[in-house]
Amino acid sequence: MTAIKKITAVVLSAILICGIFVSCGDVAEEISMFDLNQALIEFTGNPDEMKYASSSDTNAEDLLSHVSNIDYGKVKAFFITYASNGRGNADEIVAIQVKKKSDLNEAAASLKIHLDTRKTLYATYDKTQMPKLEKAKVLTRGTLAILMVADDADKMEAAFFKFFSK
Repeated sequence: MTAIKKITAVVLSAILICGIFVSCGDVAEEISMFDLNQALIEFTGNPDEMKYASSSDTNAEDLLSHVSNIDYGKVKAFFITYASNGRGNADEIVAIQVKKKSDLNEAAASLKIHLDTRKTLYATYDKTQMPKLEKAKVLTRGTLAILMVADDADKMEAAFFKFFSK
């Protein structure tokens, strides 16, 4: 009988440990969106001319709707950094952190749609920005999806991953 109790205890412990790892993997980690923006903004063409909007703003849901169609109830936090003068500067950073990892692909897909919209827009009125838009990156990490549009998107990508390696 003690062997059965030991086996049962081991099996229950294994189930509990698996449950802990599975449930923790779907919960959004704490990320300072402001600090992330600060780590990336220097790679935009002119950081001093960039505007910042975030989930801390009073009209946050409306602001996010301009760049993503994700249900706002799924969003933990976001920021948008964009050129104050859109003509002649397509630089942009959009980061969306979802509450559950299961919603990450939806956030990333919405950023890809936004990027495609920007490409269409700039192809119409400012073709000089197209190389930058063609090199743009949509990346994911944990519960975060991010769009990065800059002249040197590769350096911005490296800074993005470096931010999380601290």
